[in-house]
Amino acid sequence: MTWRWGLLAAAALLWPDHMTSWFDGAPLDRPAEAIVVAVVFPLLWALDPAFLKTRVARAAVLLLLGWRAFSSYALVQEGFCVRFQPSRPYTVSAIGAPHSWDVRADWRSPDPACSAIMTGPYTALPEFPVWFFNLPPVADTPLVAEDRPPAATTAMTVSGFVRTEQSGLIHIETTGNAVMIRVDGGPESDTPRITPGTHGLTMTTMLTGDRWRFVPTWSGGALWSSLLPTVRRSNAIDRISRRWLRWLPLLLVVVLMAGWTVSLVRSVADFPVLIFSAGASFALAMLLLTGYGDAARWAVAALTLAALIPVARRNQTLRGVVITIGAPWLAYVCARALPTIGRFTLYEWGNDFWTFQRYAYRIALQGFWLEGGSATFWFQPLYRWVAAVLHLMFGDSSAGEMLWDGGCLLAGALWAYEVVRTRARFGWSVAAAALSLALFILGTPRDLIGRGLGEITSAGFIYVAAALAMRGRTSGSFALVAAGLCAILGFYTRLNNLPMALAVAAFAIPPDVRTADAMHFRSWLPQVSFPTIAAVATALAIGALLFAARTWYYTGIFSVFYGTQREHLALWPAGVPLSTVVAGMADSVLMVLTVNDPPRWDPFAIPVLGGAAAGAAAVLGVPRLRNIPLSVVLFAIGSLTGALVARGSAYPGRFSIHVLPVASAVFALGAATLVPALARSSDARQDQPAETPRLAEQIG
Repeated sequence: MTWRWGLLAAAALLWPDHMTSWFDGAPLDRPAEAIVVAVVFPLLWALDPAFLKTRVARAAVLLLLGWRAFSSYALVQEGFCVRFQPSRPYTVSAIGAPHSWDVRADWRSPDPACSAIMTGPYTALPEFPVWFFNLPPVADTPLVAEDRPPAATTAMTVSGFVRTEQSGLIHIETTGNAVMIRVDGGPESDTPRITPGTHGLTMTTMLTGDRWRFVPTWSGGALWSSLLPTVRRSNAIDRISRRWLRWLPLLLVVVLMAGWTVSLVRSVADFPVLIFSAGASFALAMLLLTGYGDAARWAVAALTLAALIPVARRNQTLRGVVITIGAPWLAYVCARALPTIGRFTLYEWGNDFWTFQRYAYRIALQGFWLEGGSATFWFQPLYRWVAAVLHLMFGDSSAGEMLWDGGCLLAGALWAYEVVRTRARFGWSVAAAALSLALFILGTPRDLIGRGLGEITSAGFIYVAAALAMRGRTSGSFALVAAGLCAILGFYTRLNNLPMALAVAAFAIPPDVRTADAMHFRSWLPQVSFPTIAAVATALAIGALLFAARTWYYTGIFSVFYGTQREHLALWPAGVPLSTVVAGMADSVLMVLTVNDPPRWDPFAIPVLGGAAAGAAAVLGVPRLRNIPLSVVLFAIGSLTGALVARGSAYPGRFSIHVLPVASAVFALGAATLVPALARSSDARQDQPAETPRLAEQIG
């Protein structure tokens, strides 16, 4: 039942509030709100779901939900209505004014009356809700200077109502053209006097250059601290609620999160673990925020030292790894995302992540939910929908993509822990999880986090599918159905990863089956979970059929790969000599294993190459290494199979992201088999008490 209360809490935290506060729901455009709602809340829900059974938690959730409902239906939206009108047509299929990613505005209307809701001053260009500058011109031609600042010219109208108890002057501080203000439809003025009462305001200006500023003032002071701006005329309920209840959402969120944190600390009750987690989180965040980015990346790698912490037996679980490794990693990700919260990113024109962004706009704000921005998918499919949802949550900011990528990378690291834990001691398993993150953040992919590409998301879905498939052997059909769904999503996000998604079915094989036992299948075949194989295979078959049906709907051709880059990137084109094909396959695999394009020696890729060597040795029957679990070796082979079919290009390290966790796991398992002291003996496994339920089980 706790998962239902978790969903209610998520709804309460995200529900857009008509009253502005530190925690006013989507869009999450304030640093504290974005980090608490998008990072702290999911982390607490995963680590201590039992807290949702308490009266304090349920009371806070219900009160917050009740307040959101009251605010939505009884209060007028606080803030000003902002409408933009570019001097040039700004995108394909546009009807009226451009949209901002603001769910409080008319985001579902083809011609929004409000592009965005202004709830505070705009002090610089990135704070203006003008994300539409990322969109292509109407003719879908290359950009010209006039399509973007500083050469672009855009009219902006800010309108709404204000109520005051005393007379005063309204003025707009700006570094550009003058702002003309009308009060109640009267004559224009740049500093009109307003008498006591409620008055309608219309402020118009022309935005030029790139030094934008729009800061409303009231008699020389900040307008928001003196007046009550609303998009429509306010009433007595608005005024009373905002005077006496403005603190309520903040209080409820603080009570919920503080109580939850105390509950988690009490349940962990492990001083070394808590001190390491808090200290590492603080150090990583401060290193990054004070400009020591390189040192922060090395500090992430230093999380492998968590393997040396004396962890209480009850905390030698997945929860313990999330606290020691996951929390500091997420602190690092939050520090990277912090400067982008509440600010829009101007993407480079024509590259992949810019393309995903324009498709996301077409999906969510222009209503092409099934089409997805294009009839076929020359660029990868699902990530454009992921980007659309993240922008609806976080607004114009790209912070959501940064935090999402961080979570997906953590999912792969936690999977590495789960796999290694079956054959090695806890500390070595923790090191394997940290190694997966270190390989990413020290290697060539490090700058891809938050860039808006689909590889990290695809890997995240597939590793969650693998973890659920491992758990589905004993926990029932729900985990298997979820594993199949995540495998589909991983395939949809990156079509090249279909072999790896299929390889999730390898975890139908018990973890105690060694690679050396592969040919003696009669001894272990009865233990194979055929429901796991059926769930993954059926889900992917249905997913492929639905994908092909959608292509047929838009093109008349029933195909999964029609209109994609398959022919462009294929390594097996017709008429090409076999030697050329083999050379291309070798080059593609080496690109993945060296984490560089073109392939080259890189010391940060040693664990990846070592993992590949350990897996190959296991297949060849090398003593000790052949004891690596068969399921993990098959999954690792699946992760490389895509490189034998097609060779990607651009963004070095991009096509290695999905192999980093499994390579780390195989590398660690190989080390554990070669060094008996690292191994977890069968007697030790029998003597050790059962682990506490893993995260997915706790949430359920």
